[in-house]
Amino acid sequence: MTRGKEILEGRSVAIPLVVEQLFKYGLVGVMNTLITFLVIAILSYLGFSPVTANVIGYACGLANSFFFNGRFTFGSTNGRKAVYRFLAGFALAYCINLAVLLALTRQGELPEMASQAIAMLAYNICFFLIMKFWIFDKDG
Repeated sequence: MTRGKEILEGRSVAIPLVVEQLFKYGLVGVMNTLITFLVIAILSYLGFSPVTANVIGYACGLANSFFFNGRFTFGSTNGRKAVYRFLAGFALAYCINLAVLLALTRQGELPEMASQAIAMLAYNICFFLIMKFWIFDKDG
């Protein structure tokens, strides 16, 4: 499947749908990070505890991810079923992240931050696939 078109040297080039979705997923991820950080910073400035600010900030980032990945990345209507699937998919992807992190850090051959980066990559790949094929696939 192809969707977006770009003009290169006077020719139309079809962009595969999955490439377009991966690009949009990355843009939404950057936006999530900025929103999360901004909310944490504002709440911290207002005197909220670090844990409270962190929880609220991440909740805002997750809500943003649901809305924009659903509508912008995958063209979903974001129905009620998608909300439940999104939360379950997030939990699954996060558990995979932790499993990869624990496996790599227990092995002890990589520096901690390299293990974190690999675990984050596993999370992002898994969550993208879960969103594409389960959460927002024809709105569940």
